Amino acid sequence: MGFVNAHFVAFATGLGAGSIAGASSLASVGAMSIIGALTFGYFADRRGKRPMLALSYAFRGAGYGVLLMADSLLVATIGVMIIGASWTSAISLTGAVTADQFGLRRLGTVYGAIFAIMPVGASTGVWVAGRVFDVDGNYDLALWISMAVGVGAALIIGVPRYRQLAPEVQPAPELAIAEGSAPKA
Repeated sequence: MGFVNAHFVAFATGLGAGSIAGASSLASVGAMSIIGALTFGYFADRRGKRPMLALSYAFRGAGYGVLLMADSLLVATIGVMIIGASWTSAISLTGAVTADQFGLRRLGTVYGAIFAIMPVGASTGVWVAGRVFDVDGNYDLALWISMAVGVGAALIIGVPRYRQLAPEVQPAPELAIAEGSAPKA
């Protein structure tokens, strides 16, 4: 996602668009993120959170693939719109899948750790994309990497999980006694 935020306008100008046209195209991400969040959320309630999160990451990978093939601002706009559809949905669905996988008792810690690490990856991706451009004169390798990461995440998330990794902990018997209820003999 860092690539889109930091490099899309430069990418669009490389396609011959003006910077204002590129920034206007980038603005479509916001509208698509609202549509994507509502749509993916709706289907997550009906089809399952994990498959919809995997599909969200697949959208992201596909969007980078479209950017890789873009030869005009129109095609690039379609690419960022596809990426935008996954933008907000991945955040909310990650929280839901995390709760299912680790339980509500640990949600704050696990979700907090995920979102503490994510900016490191995003900022590294921005730097790598800039470095790729400096070396190659284009963003192709950065787009290939972004596409691979999106597809890889979709595959990893899409693998079925049959049990919760950290089930909810029941109060210890000594806590039940302390609260005034005696254990049954």
